[in-house]
Amino acid sequence: MIIKLGYVHEKWQQSGIKVPIYWKVEKVPHLLISGETGGGKTILSQFIINQLMSAHKDILIADYKAGSDWDNIVPDYGEYAGCDNIINTFYNSFVNTITKKEVAEKYLIFDEFSSFSLSKDTREFKELMAKISHIAFMGRSFGYHLIFISQQFNAKVLDTAIRDQFGIKLYMGSTISTESANMLFPNSEINKGIHLPKCCGYVSLPEREVDVIQIPYISKPQRLKELLIKKGKSYFD
Repeated sequence: MIIKLGYVHEKWQQSGIKVPIYWKVEKVPHLLISGETGGGKTILSQFIINQLMSAHKDILIADYKAGSDWDNIVPDYGEYAGCDNIINTFYNSFVNTITKKEVAEKYLIFDEFSSFSLSKDTREFKELMAKISHIAFMGRSFGYHLIFISQQFNAKVLDTAIRDQFGIKLYMGSTISTESANMLFPNSEINKGIHLPKCCGYVSLPEREVDVIQIPYISKPQRLKELLIKKGKSYFD
């Protein structure tokens, strides 16, 4: 599966040429999306899911903030307290696939994973991280993919070993903090004084310097959500 994430901003602005930035999931199994409120995290995530649904992929969605961005799209959906059920369903499927020595193709989209993980007590947090670590390290071999979305990721939420398994990292928004730059793009120099245009952010891909990415502008985001709901009904009803 090859997923279009957006376009190289510089090429688009300077010459009008749209040079796509792709996520090749067979090579890079997991994706981190971070960014400020209103920066484009949800639009980018829904843009990705639209492509997955067009390809009839198996998708589970958890939304800890319990907003209205993700409900009614796929059957395997949980918000707030229901996020644990989605994690467990995805993980149990993962273990079953390994046990049978099979390969599947499943995607877990988790909105506000940081807040969810930090809500756990010590025992619950360790159990959660054990599951996430297992999927992060072995997911590519068995077709299981994580898409985690949060305003910020830090070392407590995802330690360096787990975070390194997320080969593509994005930060959506006009400016990026020093903490986010160091966490997501530790080996890159980013001019944090630059104010990016709307629908832009930073992206890092394996063996490539950080680019400024531009995603398609959507004047009425609710229409994208309505499209996803319509697709979901045609697949699952």
